[in-house]
Amino acid sequence: MIEPNFERVRTILLRAGEPDRVPLGDISVHPMLKAGVLGRPVRTPEDEVAFWTTAGFDYVPIEQGLQLTDVIKRQSMHEVEARYAADTADTQVRSWATEGKGLITTMADLESFRWPDPDALDYSPFGRIGRLLPPKMKVVAVLGKVFTCVSWLMGLEGLSLSLVDEPDLVPRLFEQVGQFQLKVIRRLLTVDCVGAVWHADDIAFNTQLLISPRILRQHLFPWYTEMNRMAHAKGIPVVYHSDGALQEVVEDIIGCGFDGLNPIEPPAMDITAVKQQYGKRVSIIGNIDLGYTLTRGTPAEVRAEVRQRIHDLAPGGGYAVSSSNSVPEYVPLANFNAMREATFEYGRYPIAV
Repeated sequence: MIEPNFERVRTILLRAGEPDRVPLGDISVHPMLKAGVLGRPVRTPEDEVAFWTTAGFDYVPIEQGLQLTDVIKRQSMHEVEARYAADTADTQVRSWATEGKGLITTMADLESFRWPDPDALDYSPFGRIGRLLPPKMKVVAVLGKVFTCVSWLMGLEGLSLSLVDEPDLVPRLFEQVGQFQLKVIRRLLTVDCVGAVWHADDIAFNTQLLISPRILRQHLFPWYTEMNRMAHAKGIPVVYHSDGALQEVVEDIIGCGFDGLNPIEPPAMDITAVKQQYGKRVSIIGNIDLGYTLTRGTPAEVRAEVRQRIHDLAPGGGYAVSSSNSVPEYVPLANFNAMREATFEYGRYPIAV
């Protein structure tokens, strides 16, 4: 088993040279795969720490924010039962965001909306997990979702229509969501075990952005700039995650102060080109393909892709291996294990070139 040491992750995020090995960089693994690695279901904080440690990660990710409140999870999402998993014929339930019109489509909806209290969220998992961590392991606080929460509350169609039909509504909602998440990160940055903050906020799909870059520059990126300023003041590095084609706004993302970019999804973006163009200003975390390799490929194909990524991207540091999104239940356990094990095998510095 690889001994966890968050300094590996910190070193690559700060582009401070080569650590002893290339770290793993996923922050979401489905419970079915966690159980497969651990040999038992993950039910307790002790199980959670045991999984991330056993799997070879240097941190335990814990999510917090508006996206976990009932107003999002129960009112802005709908559940669909289907066969999603790769390793069983049983069905599973997934939550999907509303694509049409959501809870807030008019100014009257916003005025009557009952916001949860960010100070009333349950922050206790950070303390419970923190007390269980091995000495050199840290927590990655997963926040973000400013744009995501706006689009979930309005529905992506509702958001798009409101930009024309009721343009004053969109800035107001971004302000409300941004203020909420700002209060959350302020709390999280007081927790001693937090080693990094990971903003997961999808703004694109595989060919383009979901919304005009002008809207992102006006109403989203300033929130990240402020959140990142707060994190850096505490010595905490920050990572940005968005799927899809980000070419139009990579400079903006770097300008917000992010230390890492994840997952650089294929085929929307060429990770080698991103590394060559931006690797001196932002670390690269990605991007073993969920479109084929991790999901429908063989373990040998996964190993080969991991080896190629490490060969191309890891020399000099500034790179971590991750999936091209997350590790969902439709990734076979054998392929997840192949990704991890190949990282351990080929990712020890100096990298063989």
